[in-house]
Amino acid sequence: MFKLKVYNKEEKDFIYKIMNLDLGYKTEEIYIKLPISEKEYITKLYDPYVVFNLYKMMSIGGDCYIDGDVSKSLLDNLEMYCNCWKIWLPDKIKSINILAKNEIDDEPKKLNNDAILSFTGGLDSTASLYIHYKGLAGRNSKNIKKLVGITGARDISSTRGANDITYQEIYNKKTNKMNDIAHSLGFSVVPIETNLYETDTIFSWGDEFITLYVSIMMLYQDIYNNLIISSDQTVIPESIYIPHASNPISNRFLKSNKFNLITEGEFLTRVDKLNIIKDSKIPLNKLLACDVDFKDTIKCCGICSKCIITKFNFLIAGIDVDFNELYDNPTIDFKSMFSSNSAHTILLEEIIYYYNVNNLGNNEALISKIKNILPKYRNQDLLERYDILINNIAWWIPIRKWRDNFRNKFFDKFI
Repeated sequence: MFKLKVYNKEEKDFIYKIMNLDLGYKTEEIYIKLPISEKEYITKLYDPYVVFNLYKMMSIGGDCYIDGDVSKSLLDNLEMYCNCWKIWLPDKIKSINILAKNEIDDEPKKLNNDAILSFTGGLDSTASLYIHYKGLAGRNSKNIKKLVGITGARDISSTRGANDITYQEIYNKKTNKMNDIAHSLGFSVVPIETNLYETDTIFSWGDEFITLYVSIMMLYQDIYNNLIISSDQTVIPESIYIPHASNPISNRFLKSNKFNLITEGEFLTRVDKLNIIKDSKIPLNKLLACDVDFKDTIKCCGICSKCIITKFNFLIAGIDVDFNELYDNPTIDFKSMFSSNSAHTILLEEIIYYYNVNNLGNNEALISKIKNILPKYRNQDLLERYDILINNIAWWIPIRKWRDNFRNKFFDKFI
């Protein structure tokens, strides 16, 4: 059972859009907190709240009742989105039938060229901002009118940032760095907060994060018809990883006749993105590209896998930057790359791809070292993919004991 009703609350200088979820066995309330100055921009349609709760609905399945007006074109596309993810996660995704109080038969219209961008201060979103600021996307360049900084996601950084007073001070300093980047190009960032982290889910954050960022931008769909989310993977074969929340397949279904979703940077590697912004006024020492959040300084740590790989990107791009200004540890220590997940494998593969395609003759020693550490990462990815495959097959076995025996026999024999 799923029923969604949204109501408003104004408190001090903020407006809260509060989503009440009736799940049958319990109720949940999730809020979106915006500065009161944003009130005039917010759509009256329920479209954003449907997308916000899409994975919750897909985990429950069946009829999902929405107590408000929803665009028919959005519902048409979300049906295809759900069908796509059912193929990738058949053990988690169920068929849904979204039933709105009023289904608005919106006709296609000419969309304006104004855009809103979900901004984090990382390399991906910083490059996206600069690309459209300078009109580097060619015919697809948009007029960015607003940046939104979204907090309260299910990632561990947002969760601790909302509950730990000490970390909140660190988080505020990181937010200042994000604002410094935006201000360098004449923009400001609208802070938007949610308590999504307080709710439970059966999905990994890597499966579902896109609906949070897209739905928040959809609040502005009546004013800005282009929603820009920054791609964290390119379309080169070595980089595409599915299932993954933001990808060039299912992203195409997150749209309606009221807005267009742009996944900016999906044709670029991280080295390309650094090359695009290297001669700008953007302070590169402010970039937020680090996997370690719980530390006392506002620099990137310099020793996590994300930091090490970003250092590789700088070196391959030939950018003269002082690592002492960016990192607590400015050295490149391959042994400190403690995390070997699919995302980091993709980033390493991108470097090799960029090096080969551009026929670079320098940094051969660095490329050789990257090639030496890649097998460790690929093997870890292989185990992850096997685990997903076997769990998907086991899902069809009707008795739990049989399912467990199937999994155990496979992993004992082959893994």
